[in-house]
Amino acid sequence: PFVSVVVPVFNDAIRLRRCLQALAEQTYRSTQYEVVVVDNGSLGSEQIPAVVADFLFAKYVFEPLPGAYAARNRGLTVARGDILSFTDADCIPAYDWIEKGVARLVANPDCGLVAGRIDLFFRGDRANPVELYESVTAFPQARLLAEQHGAATANVFTQKVVIEAVGPFNSTLRSQGDLEWGQRVFEAGYQQIYAEEVCVSHPARYTFEQLRRRTVRLAGGAFGRRVQSESDRTQRSLRFAALLLE
Repeated sequence: PFVSVVVPVFNDAIRLRRCLQALAEQTYRSTQYEVVVVDNGSLGSEQIPAVVADFLFAKYVFEPLPGAYAARNRGLTVARGDILSFTDADCIPAYDWIEKGVARLVANPDCGLVAGRIDLFFRGDRANPVELYESVTAFPQARLLAEQHGAATANVFTQKVVIEAVGPFNSTLRSQGDLEWGQRVFEAGYQQIYAEEVCVSHPARYTFEQLRRRTVRLAGGAFGRRVQSESDRTQRSLRFAALLLE
């Protein structure tokens, strides 16, 4: 099947090029996948369009609304694939990432989400304390899928029919929109699979400031999801009450 890989990017041209180079070296048939790079308002000095232009399988689109989920949704509007996969500009997919992800997805016809492994790598030969902490706590894909029915979109495969059934990402959330979307996939009755062999590598955060920003972002995302959930319950209750009064 034809695959569309959606990659949001914000001011990260160097790592985007490394990501695209890894995607250029995939074992999956080159005529059967495309990469949609969504520029989420990067500085002109980053020259994101020029980076994308160096890779014939990649297309460039722009999304001015801030947020990775808005960027991913923009990518979905131009994606041609029946299978959709997501990774980030700072990730390095394994050479067989697409092949293994597609294999797990199509082997399970009722599968709505395949979450792959995310390995962290360090700047140097030895990790500092922040990097070590990250290596233990960051991107626990199997646990997220088991406990929250979602996974980090640094490594997720799904199908276009699933997006059409449950809707795109919630672009109002600044964090944990991937978990909120995964919960909708689960509630719709689709199977969810963790695939250890479907792997990307991701750089570990290495300063306390980076760790602080991540913690604040995740806390904000959790709060936003809770507010959204309570609002949805209220709306359902009002609709039910209106039906009783008819």
